[in-house]
Amino acid sequence: MIAGAALAAWLADRDAQQRSRDAVDAVSLTWARHSLMTDLETRLAALPERSAAAVLDAARAFIDREADIAALLQDMLAGSRADPFFRPPLHPVSSDVQAGLLLFHHRDLSISLGVSGADMLAAKKAGPRGASSISFTGITGLFRFVKAGGATLSFWEAPPIDVNFVAARAGSCRFVERRRIADGEEIVLDGRCQSFVIEHAASDILYFHAMVRPEAAPLSAEYDSKTLAFVGASSTDETASRIQMMVSLLRTMEREDAAPLIVEALASPHFYTRWHVMRELLALDAEAAHPHLARMAGADPHPEVRAAARQTLDLFFADEPAPENAQCRA
Repeated sequence: MIAGAALAAWLADRDAQQRSRDAVDAVSLTWARHSLMTDLETRLAALPERSAAAVLDAARAFIDREADIAALLQDMLAGSRADPFFRPPLHPVSSDVQAGLLLFHHRDLSISLGVSGADMLAAKKAGPRGASSISFTGITGLFRFVKAGGATLSFWEAPPIDVNFVAARAGSCRFVERRRIADGEEIVLDGRCQSFVIEHAASDILYFHAMVRPEAAPLSAEYDSKTLAFVGASSTDETASRIQMMVSLLRTMEREDAAPLIVEALASPHFYTRWHVMRELLALDAEAAHPHLARMAGADPHPEVRAAARQTLDLFFADEPAPENAQCRA
């Protein structure tokens, strides 16, 4: 039977569809109730402090139970063999050099099991852009290589990313070492200043990857792999990214009635979000934005935000008196 015919038959059979859904629900419930998951959730909830080291230890305890993880995945494989329309109840994680499944997700910790294919790596390096950048995630990462695939990794360092990150002072990254890794090897990277690049692999690489969010930097950074110079940065905070998107949407919709809500977003702890929100507020209602821009120019804790606000004041509001309660731009 061809795939199209099998799909057509399944779509026409409500009982078959329900059996597929029931099988997924059963596996999902087994996964959620397994001690592998509940022990990790309990451990994270009981942490006296949300430190990167403590969360890293919890992640390591989960990954150490490789036999339990394998048994649960085998149940999913059995479900897939029995029903071609069974979908494992795990979120896929993929990029141009890896494919995997998200095993656990929490505000402080995500753990995935991934495969970096030797052919995927080769295709990326042979592509028109080649190995274009070296990324520093800003987040602590643990890698446990179940099968190292004969891989050779190069390790890199860069100036630490912190809350006062300034692009002009990002400097360059530098090469630390290059070495081959072994099956079972574990590597922990402080993504604020450490990174690695897979230079070569003889076969597919199978690994656990834990992302530890406490003490994360506000940004990830990228450096050019040839010049080693800083080329760009991105937010590591999902909430901040969503705030920026929603504020931009309100401005595009010309919702001037939303200005008070947008003003509240100026209190973001992330400097790049504060400036993004200010730009959108200025575009939406410059008069309402003026006093907040003046305060930002005098008191924002980030030097680039203060400088940008001052330049904007001088450019657009030079002939207007300073708003009341605005701090001196000393």
